[in-house]
Amino acid sequence: YPGVVAGFYDRAFLALPHEVLTTTLVHHQHYFPVVTGAGELKEAFLAVVNTQPADERLIAKNAERVVAARLRDAKFFWESDRKTTLESRLERLHTLLFHKKAGSYRDKAERISALADWIARGPLASPAEAAHAADAGRLAKADLTTDMVFEFTELQGTIGGIYARQEGLPEQVWKAIYYQYLPIGVEADAPPTRDQLGTAAVAWAAVSLADKVDTFVSLTKAGERATGSRDPFGLRRQMQGAVRILMD
Repeated sequence: YPGVVAGFYDRAFLALPHEVLTTTLVHHQHYFPVVTGAGELKEAFLAVVNTQPADERLIAKNAERVVAARLRDAKFFWESDRKTTLESRLERLHTLLFHKKAGSYRDKAERISALADWIARGPLASPAEAAHAADAGRLAKADLTTDMVFEFTELQGTIGGIYARQEGLPEQVWKAIYYQYLPIGVEADAPPTRDQLGTAAVAWAAVSLADKVDTFVSLTKAGERATGSRDPFGLRRQMQGAVRILMD
C-alpha cells in the first residue's frame, strides 16, 4: 500500500545544473524532484514507499543520506571534469571503440564534423553556420571521456553541451552538442522545439543528421543489420530521427 515521504538536501547542491540533479534523483534513486510554481528546483524530493509509514522522518532521513552521497559524487565529477576542456579530451576518444570495423569515437567525431559541415553548406543551404556545425560535430562525443558520463550515462550529450556552455562556446555549438541525440521519437512535437534551439537550429540539424547517418551507414557497412526481431544498435531509430529532422 504505497505512501509518500518528503526528503530534503543541502541548498548548496542547487548550484549543480538541474539536469544533473534530476538525473540523480529520477534515474538513480527513482525519486520525484520538487519544483516551485515558476519551475525552479527546490532542495526537496518525494520518495514513494510500499507502506504507510508510522515514522516518515526515519524513512526520509535514510533517503536523504543516500541522496546526499550521490549528489556529493556528482558535485565532485562536475568540478573535476571542468578542469579539462572538451577540445583537450579529443585524443582520449581514440581509446573508446565505436565499432571494430568502424573505428574509434575519435574517428567517428571526425566523420561527423566533416559531414555536418557539408550538410550545413549544401542541403541546409546555410554556409554561415557550417563552421559552428563542424566544431560541434568534432566535440560532440568528447563528453564520453568525462567522469560524469562514466557515472551518469544518461547525461551523455547533455553534459557535453553544458560543459561547452561553461567554456563560453557559441550557442550554436553548445546547443548542437546538448541536443545531438534528439529527436528520439517521430511525433510531430518531439523535442527539441524551435524555441529550445534558438539560433542553433541549423547547426543542431546538421550535427544530429550527420551523427545518425554516420551511425547507420558505418554500421551497415560493417555488417550490422536491423531485422524483424533484432536491432541492437537502434538503426531504425537513427533513421526515424533523421526523417523527423528532414520533415521539420
